Amino acid sequence: MRNRTGRLRLGGLTLAALLTGTVLSVVDAGPASADTAGATLPFTSYEAEAGTLSGGATTVALTAAPTTQYSSAPLEASGHAYVQLTATGQGVQWTNTTGHALSAVNVRASIPDNAAGTGTTATLDLYVDGTFRQAINLNSKQTWLYENSGNYNGNSQNPGDGNPRVFFDESRTFVTGTPIAAGSTFALKRGSSNTASFYYVDVVDVENPVALTQPANSISITSCGAVADNTPTNGAADPASTDSRTAIQNCINQAQSQGKILWIPAGTFYVKGTQGLSAQGITIAGAGVWYSTIYRDVPLPNSTPLPALFNLTSCTVQNFHVDSNATSRATEGGAGGSMDTTGTNWVADGIWTQHTLSGFWASGTGGTVRNSRLTAIWADGINLNNVSLNNSVGNNLTATNNFVRGTGDDGMAINSVNYNTDGAGNKTFYTPMSSINFNHNTVIAPWGGKGIGIYGGSGQDVQWNYISDTARYIGLGSGRFGVNGNDLLSATVSNNTVVRSGGNAYSQGQPAFHIGNGGDGQNTGVVDHVTAANNTIADAVYDGIGFSTSTNTLLQNNTVTSPWRNGIAVSPSFYPAPTGSATITGNTVSGLKAGATAYVNNSSGFTATLSGNSWQSGPPPTSGPYGGTPAAVPGTVQAENYDTGGAGSGYFVNTVNGNANGYRADGVDLESTSDTGGGYNVGWTSTGQWFKYTVNVATAGAYTVGLRVAAPSAVTNALHIANASGTNLSGAVSLPATGGWQTWTTVNTQVTLPAGQQVLTVYQDNGGWNVNSLQFAATGSGSATLTATPTSLTFGSQTVNTTSVAQAVTVRNTGTVAATVSGVTATGDFHQTNTCGSSIAAGATCTVSVTFTPTATGTRTGAVTVTSSATNSPTTVSATGTGAGTTNTNLAAGKPTGESSHNDVYPSGNVTDGNQGSYWESANNAFPQWVQVDLGSAQSAGRVVLQLPTGWGARTETLSLLGSTDGSTFSTVKASAAYTFDPASGNTVTITFTAASQRYWRVNVTANTGWPAAQISEFQIWAS
Repeated sequence: MRNRTGRLRLGGLTLAALLTGTVLSVVDAGPASADTAGATLPFTSYEAEAGTLSGGATTVALTAAPTTQYSSAPLEASGHAYVQLTATGQGVQWTNTTGHALSAVNVRASIPDNAAGTGTTATLDLYVDGTFRQAINLNSKQTWLYENSGNYNGNSQNPGDGNPRVFFDESRTFVTGTPIAAGSTFALKRGSSNTASFYYVDVVDVENPVALTQPANSISITSCGAVADNTPTNGAADPASTDSRTAIQNCINQAQSQGKILWIPAGTFYVKGTQGLSAQGITIAGAGVWYSTIYRDVPLPNSTPLPALFNLTSCTVQNFHVDSNATSRATEGGAGGSMDTTGTNWVADGIWTQHTLSGFWASGTGGTVRNSRLTAIWADGINLNNVSLNNSVGNNLTATNNFVRGTGDDGMAINSVNYNTDGAGNKTFYTPMSSINFNHNTVIAPWGGKGIGIYGGSGQDVQWNYISDTARYIGLGSGRFGVNGNDLLSATVSNNTVVRSGGNAYSQGQPAFHIGNGGDGQNTGVVDHVTAANNTIADAVYDGIGFSTSTNTLLQNNTVTSPWRNGIAVSPSFYPAPTGSATITGNTVSGLKAGATAYVNNSSGFTATLSGNSWQSGPPPTSGPYGGTPAAVPGTVQAENYDTGGAGSGYFVNTVNGNANGYRADGVDLESTSDTGGGYNVGWTSTGQWFKYTVNVATAGAYTVGLRVAAPSAVTNALHIANASGTNLSGAVSLPATGGWQTWTTVNTQVTLPAGQQVLTVYQDNGGWNVNSLQFAATGSGSATLTATPTSLTFGSQTVNTTSVAQAVTVRNTGTVAATVSGVTATGDFHQTNTCGSSIAAGATCTVSVTFTPTATGTRTGAVTVTSSATNSPTTVSATGTGAGTTNTNLAAGKPTGESSHNDVYPSGNVTDGNQGSYWESANNAFPQWVQVDLGSAQSAGRVVLQLPTGWGARTETLSLLGSTDGSTFSTVKASAAYTFDPASGNTVTITFTAASQRYWRVNVTANTGWPAAQISEFQIWAS
């Protein structure tokens, strides 16, 4: 983690493959799978140890847990293994199994340092189908640091300081000549001209990138004087390059003032010196990560603390590469961050960053890092925080589908800072972070930090990430960072895969997955309510899962396979847990080595409630009535007296949130209640949770269940009650708004029960409410009766084809049993939405909201009908209104849209947003293309107005106008013709035609003289 002051898709990969580390490959880019850990990437990775060796090449692999605190090449390699080429003729070969040609290669490898510690350069030969193709440039100028007991984790480049680390760097190049065909072989071989004394080949990434074209409404940095220098950097800057910093900043300023995109064309553009670039509220776009590069060239050794290369506020950055000549993390090594970001709704999409201090150091609200690569970074890859660029908040931030490899600190971090202290001892405090989401990311081989670190805040969500091969530290950590970090008050950590992780930094034997404070070496602060579920921990270098001080943890249904030490350990060495609590249930530990233990608790003060785990003897505990005696029906069942047996038996919760440990040891979702009678209520309701209650029914029959509930807002289909066979006894029960979490009311529902002992389950179908008790009273057979208030609706004059303000009808069940609702309908020009669900409990109400959209002038009539099991069904409310003559308004304004395709960030929704500056743009070179508007109902129109942004140059688009009443069959409203958009006339085209009544209106474009795609800014539809 940077100083606070300043996936591989697993798909069908077997667990055995995970454990052996033979190959971890990916497929072409696409949406990340919802049920697969890791990112979906545009390249395929081939591990060297999975290749075919030749000429005497050998594999070097980590075969036992480290016994020293220092690093090694196998520890830092992905897969904890590499192939070494130490003699001429040795090589490693793979087959292109991607199914397509490959035109770009990225090699992660290591070659020796020199005696001065300044690095060397060398080449390694690439062969395709057994024939020499080209020499690939490698270097060691940005690797090889040295440490000893007095310089541990330092930045020394002096080989005399002893133990080396930072072995691997990454070198990328285009394939010379014909791309590597599908099914062809490619190999890295040491030839006579390859002069390094050894080559450690770790992994090769291969892909087929395509350059992007300059978007409309953009300014190229070359127009401001930026000059590309395409001499390969190979670990150091080209001294003959031109400094383009001032030119780029001038272009940024122009883009900001003119509302345009800043375009970085193909080429490498240098930013020299110690200053960075600043931008606010614009988009910065490049031709792709293999084509457009901004290279930071800092004079070395450097004595000036560096700002980030990019300092961004509320910006979008996309599709370019950032590199640097930094030789260590230290100031003198020239390390500065790549992108410091803050503001609102910022986006970083498709950025590849290398050799900078950090990749993304970002705060603010609503920002996203996605589809980006961070490789060979000196510190953190992606650090989402609440301090970047002097902001004090970090909320609702997301990192998704990113690839991180070879970082010198945490691959990814949620970094919630409590305060920072300046040189005078003054403290600046920050707002604790909340709602940070890390999902479907891949983090591999961090050599100086965790894979993913969760440091403080609340509501953090870390799911479906793939982490592997940490060199010295925890793979996945949930805790707090240091004395000045915020406490971690809640987090969900689920469905992550952690492979070959943990390490021996500071000789601590760190676990692969850690929960609790002290993960940073300082055992301080609160770590509370962490839910860790359905994670897979494979081949941990030491313990699979370790606990230090933490409370109310739920460790549920995790799988730990073949750890090199223990499976799950509370208070292992160097991670004390003098106090704490956890529910540990349904976990599986297998593949233990001789002498290892599946579960060990080394703390007398840490309370762990265990159930249903693989190492526990006998079957999992069964549920039973709380206190040993079933609750009597009729009578009151207290919600907090759910059955015993533990998680998965007596109850199931998604998170552990309760604070009533004095009443029940698990403390699950319980809190003190202000309701009559006191005691506790069940809270923190959420979809999928359930609680069992064993009851003894005196007499078979129908019972009214009075639910004592509290809800700040109304909840539709909040819950249902089922029997032991899963039969829904109550139907869906909706709850009214009571005004607060401790403002109580009674909502009635009905169940029919047989006599005798039975188990009832209360299922939470939607969250947002508390429950204190269930009061059972015999009601006999009973009946349901519905009333509606008001009994009729009258709407005033409403313009044809426009929609009125909604009027509400309250439907109440005045009967003694629930009414099953089979339908709510509206006829005529009236429309409804409702909260009735499938059942209205006795005494309960629901709301039907009715709107009026006249389709013609004059008096319009209709009705709203509720059909149910009530004795007086159907319940009908009449409705009347008057349609007024149409006004000439844009019928398309704000309406939903559709499209044949869209390019980049220019979707069809822009054509109805009322902003002429935004636009829809289709895929390039793929005519015909279309965009359409859905008016919601068939409406008559006789004029369409099309616009492009006012600042664009003239262009002619050939297009036709189509219409449809059903969205599938279209007819021609206006035949195809060429229309010229001229800036002299506001880039506006008006198309008139014989009035037609259509719901779906479509513009079909077959040609555009200004761009090889269809483009429309505004699509207006007028009655006349």
